[in-house]
Amino acid sequence: MIRWFGRVAALLVAAVLLLAMQWTTPFYDRKTDPIPVYGQIGDTVTARKFTIRLETVQFAKQLRFTAYGKEVVRDTSGLWAVVTATVAARSESTLVYEADWEGPTGLHYSLSDRLSGVKSLLSGASLQPGLPRRGWFIFEIREDQARGATFVAPKIGLTRLDSIVRISLGSGTGSLPVADSLDLDRTPGTIP
Repeated sequence: MIRWFGRVAALLVAAVLLLAMQWTTPFYDRKTDPIPVYGQIGDTVTARKFTIRLETVQFAKQLRFTAYGKEVVRDTSGLWAVVTATVAARSESTLVYEADWEGPTGLHYSLSDRLSGVKSLLSGASLQPGLPRRGWFIFEIREDQARGATFVAPKIGLTRLDSIVRISLGSGTGSLPVADSLDLDRTPGTIP
């Protein structure tokens, strides 16, 4: 009888251990998540393939630029977030994929696709080692997602077992500086 209880107890312990392993083992997506590299605005953050330094973030209700010989004006019901950055490849040619604006509530915003013709956009830019590029990442966001945001590049879904940068854009207090209009024909990083 004691042997029988011993076998049942061993079987129960094994079942509990198997259930615990099943519940605590991460899913494949979690095991192959990108490896984050953290930084603050103004820091040079180094990922495996590139380095990036975010210089400024400007907000505006309207963007103006010249595309194909005509002046273009883009309005938004939210805010335009214009992130000035310098990006450089490290040891091999690489592309700047997508980037995300991650709001304080976890909402993700992709780069705006309403700005074709802007010369200094960094999305889709080909980077060569030793030749840093300076330009803009531009997002169209809700106004309540401006403070306490995080810049994420490349976009999380595009990289597996690689590094991504997560740059805190600061929390800030007081009123949010929002320009009525920004001119994108100027040099990236200059304040109008």
